[in-house]
Order: sequence, then C-alpha cells, then structure tokens
Amino acid sequence: MPSRGTAPSAPGAPGGGGGAVPSPSSPPSGGHGFSLSREEAEEALREFKGIYDDLVRMEAQARQLREMRPAAEDPASLAFHETVVGGAAGPGAFGYGHGHVLKEIEFFGRLVARLEKALGLVTESDQDADRQISSAGGSLSGENKGMLE
Repeated sequence: MPSRGTAPSAPGAPGGGGGAVPSPSSPPSGGHGFSLSREEAEEALREFKGIYDDLVRMEAQARQLREMRPAAEDPASLAFHETVVGGAAGPGAFGYGHGHVLKEIEFFGRLVARLEKALGLVTESDQDADRQISSAGGSLSGENKGMLE
C-alpha cells in the first residue's frame, strides 16, 4: 500500500512542535476536543477517503483468502487450512483479519461522513456570514464595497 504521509507530531512528542503535553485529566483547549482549519479538515478528509478506498479494496482480497480450499486432503493440509482460513475451531487468521478490515471500513466510513458533515456546516455558516455581510453593506466574493456606508 502506498504511503499517505505522516500525521503531525503532537506538541511535546519527539519531533513535535514543543510545548507541554496536556495531562489526561485536563480538558483540551477549546472545550470540546480539537479544532482544525478548513484546509486541515479538507486535507484530512482526502486522506481518510483514500484510506477508506484502500480498505474497501483490501476487504475484497481478505474475503477471497477466506474462500481458499485446502491444498490437499491430508491431515497436515486440513489442519493448516483450518488454522488460517477457519473451520470448526473458529474463524482462523484470515477470518480474524477480514473481520478487522470490516471494522476499519466501518470506522473510516463514519469518520469520513462526520468530517463531510462538519465541513458542510462550516460552508453553511460561511454562506450565512456572506449574506449577513452583504446585507450590512460589506464586501462579498470578488466585490469590494469598501467601508460600511
């Protein structure tokens, strides 16, 4: 899988931006977690959509692994097959891997949907602000009305 870049280091982490790391008991600044600029949110959305697409492709491959047949009908091949593909003893390594990929797809699907919703809310509030500025006589996209009259 191609590298998608690295996440920025947390302040105070090795290679990070310095500063003190907040203690787990103290609330994050801003009161509700963290905040991103619109550009950072759009970049994160592109990154998460790419990860989601990679996971969907990976799920198809993982499903194919679960459908493998034993190489032969001898006891060693059958035991190995049950260990990796699954059988009476449980899902096997490929089954557990497939289940994990499905959980990751669900997680990134929700993450992408929430980030898209958040970006939609920002867009809606930006449009509201444009309308309010316009009605007050301020400047609009591409149009400079100068000072309020």
